[in-house]
Amino acid sequence: MPEPFDLDQLPTFRVQRQPQALFHSYEKAGLIIANQPVPWNAEAVLVEATVRLTTPAMRNRADFSLRLGDRPPLVAEEVRRLEPVEDGDPHRHVVRFRLPPPGSVARVEVLWRDHPLGQLELPYQNQESFLDGLRLVMPTVSVRIGDRLVACRTYVSSQCKGLVAAGVLTSPVNLAPLLDLDVHLELIPQSGGTGRTFLARLSTSQVTGKQALITVAPARPPGGTGEWLVSWSVGGRPLASQRIKAITQRQFVRSLRLMDARFVLQSSDGRFSTTRTLPSAEQGHRVGPCFLICSREAGMAALCQPRVQALITGTGTPPVLLDQEVFISDGPTVIAPGTLDANDLAQVQLFQLSIKDRVLGELGVKPAPTAAFTSEGGFKPPPDYAWTAAAEAEMNERLARLLQDHFH
Repeated sequence: MPEPFDLDQLPTFRVQRQPQALFHSYEKAGLIIANQPVPWNAEAVLVEATVRLTTPAMRNRADFSLRLGDRPPLVAEEVRRLEPVEDGDPHRHVVRFRLPPPGSVARVEVLWRDHPLGQLELPYQNQESFLDGLRLVMPTVSVRIGDRLVACRTYVSSQCKGLVAAGVLTSPVNLAPLLDLDVHLELIPQSGGTGRTFLARLSTSQVTGKQALITVAPARPPGGTGEWLVSWSVGGRPLASQRIKAITQRQFVRSLRLMDARFVLQSSDGRFSTTRTLPSAEQGHRVGPCFLICSREAGMAALCQPRVQALITGTGTPPVLLDQEVFISDGPTVIAPGTLDANDLAQVQLFQLSIKDRVLGELGVKPAPTAAFTSEGGFKPPPDYAWTAAAEAEMNERLARLLQDHFH
């Protein structure tokens, strides 16, 4: 606790040795914000002095006054004992003054019966300075897809059930001045037309701090497809903006691509690993396909239903290993339906991944055929073979070994 002014030491006592005994705060919408610059829209300024009053005669509030420039002296609003009592000293009191906001940087002086107790500078902040320091960081747009709320930049219009825009407001000072300023979110179609504007509000507890999460959830998301600019502003000044895009289900499916295809190996003790080439059947692994897919659209968020089938020689309809809804983004999504034992795997020619009627990739199980050279220097064409990512990896591996043997 700061040392109070001890009136028993007057008139020789001076505040220079105890400047921490004077404090200021301001009022805004019923809030009291302490030790912050007084904003242009403050409703009142409070100045408090901590003093030590040992006798009742010293506690007359009319004996305390505050001077501000050439204005008439202002009598103290109240004198009260400081609670709880600290250091066993029951004589600590607080003298409070209430004055109109000065509208600029000002210096006040507190007196007792014309004896100066000390001076205090009241810092000031205008609207322009406050807005200059205000920032909106981490602006994010999230879309409700099914039971998920996913941050994204691109989504499928038919899957969007709601939209939420959020960001974190930060300021070097408390956010209380925002109580008189409107924070707006605007959705502006990039194809032309009228945008939609939404008002964002902060709670009382939020404006007492220097940062706050602000959220806007429009009652209905933008309809149709296209691009929108999501723009934040306060007091007519732009804070941050980002673009979002809505596409059709067909566009989304066309944007999907296969990143990689591998085999999942499950050993007899239950451990899993992945490989690009199929091991020999003698090793006793259970084997299954693993596809990694993603969307080419930046910041994509959507649901799709991939199907993984095992193409078996001599059968009609290939058995389906996986046919379920998964979430897709612009990062890799793993599609792994499980593993097969050696007997079932022996019947499989390849694993195929498709979405709707589009085949995204295949993973061949049978080894690549070997070309046989003829006596005339030609070669006999191998039987039909489905060229897959695994076959590509096997060919690259063999070429690497061939080059290594040749140069070494």
